Amino acid sequence: MKLFTKYNRINLLTTLFIFLVTSLVFYYFIRAVLVNQVDDDLEIEKNEIEGYVKQYKQLPEIIPVRHLVITYTEIKYPSTKIRFRTFVASDSSNKNRDNFRSLVFGIRANGKAYEVLVMKPLESTENLLWSILLIILSTILAMLAASYIINRFVLKRLWSPFFDTLNKLNLFSIDKNDPLQFQQTRIEEFQLMNNTLELTTRKAKQDYLLLKEFTENASHEMQTPLAIIQSKLDLLIQDEKLSETQSITTQSIYESIQKLSRLTQSLLLLAKIGNSQFEEIATIHLDKIITKKIEAFHELWASENIRVTVSIQDIPVKMNKALADILLNNLLSNATKHNIPGGSIYVELNITGLTITNAGPERALDNSRLYSKFYTENKNAGNNGLGLSIVKHICDASGFTISYSFRDQQHSFTVNW
Repeated sequence: MKLFTKYNRINLLTTLFIFLVTSLVFYYFIRAVLVNQVDDDLEIEKNEIEGYVKQYKQLPEIIPVRHLVITYTEIKYPSTKIRFRTFVASDSSNKNRDNFRSLVFGIRANGKAYEVLVMKPLESTENLLWSILLIILSTILAMLAASYIINRFVLKRLWSPFFDTLNKLNLFSIDKNDPLQFQQTRIEEFQLMNNTLELTTRKAKQDYLLLKEFTENASHEMQTPLAIIQSKLDLLIQDEKLSETQSITTQSIYESIQKLSRLTQSLLLLAKIGNSQFEEIATIHLDKIITKKIEAFHELWASENIRVTVSIQDIPVKMNKALADILLNNLLSNATKHNIPGGSIYVELNITGLTITNAGPERALDNSRLYSKFYTENKNAGNNGLGLSIVKHICDASGFTISYSFRDQQHSFTVNW
């Protein structure tokens, strides 16, 4: 659920609840005030009757008055209690049953005891209450509508710098030279967030460039001593005076030196790709390069009894030719190294992209770490774990995407243009 949606929902429900409770309290409060006002009117009538009786020693004549009913009932013993109550009765003026408020009290006149009933209809009071309630509900609806509009449009506009920052962070890449510049805003919290992110990303980029420069320099400087060691080992291996134990040890050292040499070459290649040293773009025909690669791998596949199926079209692609050669070499090498005896490789090139599928382990690879540096599923395979990382960097530098899938014990890597 989006933050706006959750906030709007909570805000509207809370506002509605508060308004409803407040409206009920206000309704009963106004009703009590209005009923109290009617009671005051009834008491005024009571005082007038008592004043008339006190002055003339008899009950006043009942004069029909609209919205006022007075009745006298003779009783044996006068009551000293004054009773207010609300009840439903028929209105003589419109023959409808309405709510009435009454006051009952006892009085003596002409030596007799009477019970006096004074009552007034509550129709006008209820009409006023309903009018007030309608006004309240209209106000609530208007405020809810205003709150929704404010939350929907005004707050969205206020939060636009935040979403702009998120969008730029999603597009940010630490290995690119594009500066990270956020939208200026007058909201202090967002400006503080942007300043902090700018400082953090700038520091991260500086650290990355220093690390990349160190890796490039170290890889470059190691090439010469490694080449010297390798050449010396070549001469040493050819020495007939070596014993069998010395020869095995020397061969092991030679293989380690070769692995170290491949590692430095891969690190140097990654540094060059990151430094955009392969900027020369041309339209190349991948089908021709794939055909040559298949011929180069043919003997190796034949020795391991790997079946190869090819389906390629003449598809021109714009990318660096050297990177295209490295890309294909790494993908085909990966499909070969991680294949099984008597397995298969399927190469498909069409207008949407390049797919290389191979038989392999009976479980999917870890897609989240697949293109990480030095990551390998089989620690004893002898590879340095940089092949797919190089492939990913080449795809990023060329504007391509690469994806992995596993189905029916077949591992597929697809490069989409």
